[in-house]
Amino acid sequence: MRVTDDGIRVFPRLLKPEEGSTGSRPLENRLTTGTPVLDEMMGGGIPRGYSVLVAGPSGSGKTLLSNEFILEGIRRGEPGVIAVFEKRPNDYLRTTPQGEAFDSFVKEKKLEVVYVRPLDLSIDETMTALKEAVIRTKAKRAVIDSLSGLELALAPTFRNDFRESLYRMVGALTGMGVTVMSTVELPDSFTVLHFSPHGIASLSDAIIMQRYLEVGGQLKRIISVVKVRGSGHSSDLRLLHDHFDGGAPRGRDAEVL
Repeated sequence: MRVTDDGIRVFPRLLKPEEGSTGSRPLENRLTTGTPVLDEMMGGGIPRGYSVLVAGPSGSGKTLLSNEFILEGIRRGEPGVIAVFEKRPNDYLRTTPQGEAFDSFVKEKKLEVVYVRPLDLSIDETMTALKEAVIRTKAKRAVIDSLSGLELALAPTFRNDFRESLYRMVGALTGMGVTVMSTVELPDSFTVLHFSPHGIASLSDAIIMQRYLEVGGQLKRIISVVKVRGSGHSSDLRLLHDHFDGGAPRGRDAEVL
């Protein structure tokens, strides 16, 4: 619970994922990411109701990809929610490449940017804020940007059990019929391959990896699909050129490495 000037508010413990589940998630029902080449690599897009982890070092394009995922949903009549922990909503909208479009969608109530006070959160308080935003907007897509920021925002008690807390939160969201994309920052490393901190990769239905690679004396960004649960996917490493359309890498600008 939290005690404020307005009184005491209680945040009940989240339901277990199986209690809030909406049932089967057919692989035939796919969502486009807004990036055609990535849809192709994932076997036709993201299965509806999946949790997707986008992992990579700083500057590799995680926020760009998650922004395009939300924008594509709004274009298709699916409102979205973005949870941010490292910047206030106005700062986020001002600094993200899609800020102008997002600002207009917020005014049209097709998008809500959720910012929960940092440093002493409980996972249940965070989930309550997200759940209320999903209900208000009737969101079908949600982005958590980023899990690294969420972990820092949690009170130490919840931070110590981050994996279990995250399992409950993502399970509750997908149980509401929301497709969740979470970003996580990895250490800059060119010799060691990690998919996530704290072993949270196993909690995700799909993993998209973004990383740097030295090619011909230059540092290039590459993207790959590590897994899509229950579905075939490409094992290619795709080289992303520095050309963007609407904030996301265009399919024709990505080539097999």
